[in-house]
Amino acid sequence: IVGAPGALLDGWGESRRRRGYRELTQGLAAVAAGDGVEAQKHARKAEQLLSEPALTLLLSAQAAQLNGDRDGARRAFTAMLDDDQMAFLGLRGLIGQSLRDGDQAQALAHAERAFRLRPQTPWVVHSLFDMQAQVGHWRAAQETLETGIRRKVVTADKGRTLKALLEIERSREAEREGRPSDALALAREAFALAPERIAVTRRLAELQLKGGESKKAMKTIERGWALAPHPDLASLYLEASGETEALKRIAVARRLAALNPSDIESHLVLAQASLDAGLWGEARRHLDSAAGTNPSTRVCRLMAEVEEREQTGQDKVRAWLSRAADAPADRAWRCTACGAHHEGWRPVCESCGAFGTLQWRTPGTYGQILPPEGVPSEALPSSPRGSNLPVPATNNTTS
Repeated sequence: IVGAPGALLDGWGESRRRRGYRELTQGLAAVAAGDGVEAQKHARKAEQLLSEPALTLLLSAQAAQLNGDRDGARRAFTAMLDDDQMAFLGLRGLIGQSLRDGDQAQALAHAERAFRLRPQTPWVVHSLFDMQAQVGHWRAAQETLETGIRRKVVTADKGRTLKALLEIERSREAEREGRPSDALALAREAFALAPERIAVTRRLAELQLKGGESKKAMKTIERGWALAPHPDLASLYLEASGETEALKRIAVARRLAALNPSDIESHLVLAQASLDAGLWGEARRHLDSAAGTNPSTRVCRLMAEVEEREQTGQDKVRAWLSRAADAPADRAWRCTACGAHHEGWRPVCESCGAFGTLQWRTPGTYGQILPPEGVPSEALPSSPRGSNLPVPATNNTTS
């Protein structure tokens, strides 16, 4: 008799908890089914029945999102921050809300807090890194990257290339701030890390050329060309050579092309140099080598230019231009994360905001030195530090 009231209260409380958990379960099922109204109804009942509001906050937030109630979702996610066990989930929700609202600064602040809570979580590391890169916080991004490498969230090889690209951006920043020696030092460090990255090779060569070190610039481009040819590197090489006579520039182009004779860019640089010198037959020979069985748009247009300048007849010119319209696409700067096309290389994709994902490639190919996980790779010549770098996919080059 004495213990009966307490037993009744305990039983009533246990029944209340069971009903609360049942409402919580049904609400989560409604979220999974995409029924926002039903989910909100169960969330309200669960809040009334359970004395642990943290358990119902996630359901309330998700139900509000399904109903388009952005303010309600934000309030629920914010309330989760007061509970140590729910704070991380709340931050994830607030990051998504801030990004959808276009509030990049707030999203970055939430990501930094989430990183402090769980620096070993992959999506936190990658999201924070990209956000820091988007706003140009290069040093902070490098610290995030190094933490990711230490915790094995980022592979050492991927970390190496990302660090090189970060140092390129720090080099640009140093140049803008009037620190040319620091800019050059950072570019050299980047090139030592990732000479196979086109953007890295070009940056160092440009700075060397500006500093009057033409021979060093040519050596830099020669090493980069052997790993990843690109038209911009060819133009820079010819500029660094100082040759202005068309016939002599052919010899310069041959020296560069010999470093990677099988790549299409080597044939194209020789074709362009021959075309500029008026050697139509030589230009056509190199274009034939570049064309293979299915010439690309760029090859077809150069063929049309050869026919026009040799004055072989407008019919041939029109035929090549017509063929160019249906020819396979050329290599271009494309984001490996979202597939967006870019006219020139940039550190951050304007479409998806990812850092270091622009690759010089043809559509539907990897075009990258670091293939996706699970794709085997061979080894490139050793870097100055003796590391073995993976080789690019066939007929593709990287950024």
